[in-house]
Amino acid sequence: MKTTAIIPVLNENPDKLESVLTQLKDYVDEIIVVDDGSDIEYNISIPNCHFLKHKINRGQGAALQTGTDYAIRHGADITLHFDGDGQHRAQDIPDLIKPILDNQADYVFGSRFLGKKSNLPWTKEHIILPVSKVINRLFSGLKLTDVHNGIRAFRSSIADQVYLSQDGMAHATEYPYLVKKNNIKYAEAPVKFIYHGYGQGIGGGIKILKELFTGKIIKD
Repeated sequence: MKTTAIIPVLNENPDKLESVLTQLKDYVDEIIVVDDGSDIEYNISIPNCHFLKHKINRGQGAALQTGTDYAIRHGADITLHFDGDGQHRAQDIPDLIKPILDNQADYVFGSRFLGKKSNLPWTKEHIILPVSKVINRLFSGLKLTDVHNGIRAFRSSIADQVYLSQDGMAHATEYPYLVKKNNIKYAEAPVKFIYHGYGQGIGGGIKILKELFTGKIIKD
């Protein structure tokens, strides 16, 4: 089965991105990088890697949907989402897609809390993520061990059922909502994060809530 990785980027360090792509190419058949209106140009040449570009910054959800649409048009059987900042490990991909290959699931969420210890900042692990899990369950109805984790995979045949309407970061809550709504068979797989910085904090969470309250999740 053809596995295609989608990587959304916005002003990512080119050297770091190239390192991520170099590692990733050994675990997937094709890579699609979606540049979401960056101010810099990426002159990176990696086998079976294609660059798409939004002329303006539309948001990470929009970048993921652009990449997913392209991947499916070009024959992807499994669509994989992967961040370009070096926090994800390419070696976790076999565990992530195994439930799909074994016909145990059609959608797989990566989880930092299923056996592979990540170097999570204390406040993220004990305050922000527990609160996020509760909020995620209220909005999506799906009980997961991890939320707002950028590494996930799904069978391309269900792509129409998980089509994003949230252009921003609220897409990470919309995905479980759509999985629950459409009764899609899902699983979680252990992944490890390597944190190079704090990342999204409370302010980012508040922005996501605003997106959810003004987006289609609430309207539905």
